[in-house]
Amino acid sequence: MAANKTTAQADELKPCECAAYDALPADLTDADLESGDFEVLTTGCTATTKRQFAPGHDAKLKSALIKWGALGLDIRRSEGGVATSASAAKHASRYAFAHMVTAGVKRAEAKAAEKARKAEERAARKAAPRKPKQVTAKVGRWERTGTVEGDTFTYTDAKGATKTTTKFALIG
Repeated sequence: MAANKTTAQADELKPCECAAYDALPADLTDADLESGDFEVLTTGCTATTKRQFAPGHDAKLKSALIKWGALGLDIRRSEGGVATSASAAKHASRYAFAHMVTAGVKRAEAKAAEKARKAEERAARKAAPRKPKQVTAKVGRWERTGTVEGDTFTYTDAKGATKTTTKFALIG
């Protein structure tokens, strides 16, 4: 009779394991907590199953843990009305895919760092003074090479003196 009772308990539907996890925003303040004006990130799972995970929901939890871990969010697991906070790697250590979560978080953090580095380089290039482009212009009856800034052409004459003029015509 004990075997039948165990089988009956195993056949009961229970919430999918991925529904027990959520994450709080990283920039959460005490005022937000008091007002309740913040969004809790979840896996969105409402499935029930006889097993630990509904089909494919282990992958759903894995990707959520990687995303939340890379963002540095406070990840919680709720069980029996008690929420436990930990890192993505710590929560994932309960499952066979723990090594994938750890590697995925590292990969996502490295990708974010590279993206930030490239953005800094672009900003530095934009802020750096640009060297004026050399052009050829006709000044009077002579062709001179120099630079144009606004409506002024600056060039070096045959004697090596730097001259500027507003009366010029760009060539080609």
